[in-house]
Amino acid sequence: MTIKHADREQLVHDLQAMYSEFNKKSIDQADNIYHAEISFRDPILQVNGLAELKSYFNHGVANASSCHFAFDAQVVTESKAFLTWQMRLQHEKLAGGKEIVVPGCTHLEFAEEENTVRHHVDYYDVGAMVYEHVPVLGFLIRKVRERLEAYE
Repeated sequence: MTIKHADREQLVHDLQAMYSEFNKKSIDQADNIYHAEISFRDPILQVNGLAELKSYFNHGVANASSCHFAFDAQVVTESKAFLTWQMRLQHEKLAGGKEIVVPGCTHLEFAEEENTVRHHVDYYDVGAMVYEHVPVLGFLIRKVRERLEAYE
């Protein structure tokens, strides 16, 4: 089965729509986007399989007031895609419940036999997302960054 470039672009569009308002309802769309044997990795965890991925996503948004992604740029080919984005996350346990903005990028590899995502890797600064917003740890990380920036 030959999958056309336009089909891959539509798949990426559908993925972006799912992440644009990332919540328990939108996560149900993962069934139409990801391969049953999806391999997903981000700086926090590696998961394999669609059920495990949806469980990870649902756990991640469980206590979030809001989470959405704004996509900046993309490159899509017949076999892979690269996306840049900004995640906007509001979580009761991070930054006093204020919105956090984390830039990142995604590398997707498509399944050969069907129009789904087979491999998904996210790259972002987990420190900017989590560690800097934990009271004591955040203070220490900011101090280290300040010292490193002083050498510029």
